[in-house]
Amino acid sequence: MFVVFADDIKKAKKKPLAKKSAEELGVDLTPRHEVLSVEDPPTRTAGQKMETVEELVTKLKEIGLV
Repeated sequence: MFVVFADDIKKAKKKPLAKKSAEELGVDLTPRHEVLSVEDPPTRTAGQKMETVEELVTKLKEIGLV
């Protein structure tokens, strides 16, 4: 089990953080992907409310999903 004491938190706040660049860490930040195009998704049509299960099944059969 890991226990953190208030003194440890205070000590950690006082420690300076060393800032390193990507080059110092050996990380290559050049982009590897090219965006060809950006498009909005197609608009959705309004839904339909069915009163009964039979009506729903009939509608699904008409569409060809059942």
